[in-house]
Amino acid sequence: MKNLVLSITILASVLSFAQQREDRNLRGERKRVAQGVKSGEINKKEAAVIHEQAKDVKQAKRAAAADGQITVKEKAKIARQDRQLDRTIRRKKHN
Repeated sequence: MKNLVLSITILASVLSFAQQREDRNLRGERKRVAQGVKSGEINKKEAAVIHEQAKDVKQAKRAAAADGQITVKEKAKIARQDRQLDRTIRRKKHN
């Protein structure tokens, strides 16, 4: 019984940490876009494209985690989408 409680506690803390890391990453991307709009490097249309792409990444993360386990293939797909989003933000800010 103690092992079960300990396992559940550990699992909950790991999931919480993963969610915090994801939220921190998305907050950073939102800040980069907001800063780009404020400085005039990114216009409203470009920001809308970036936000749409960010929603796609977030939805892919949710879909991968829906069954309770994220496979290696799903992790690779999510990482690829995340890198593409980062590149898109950089390109829009420096065009």
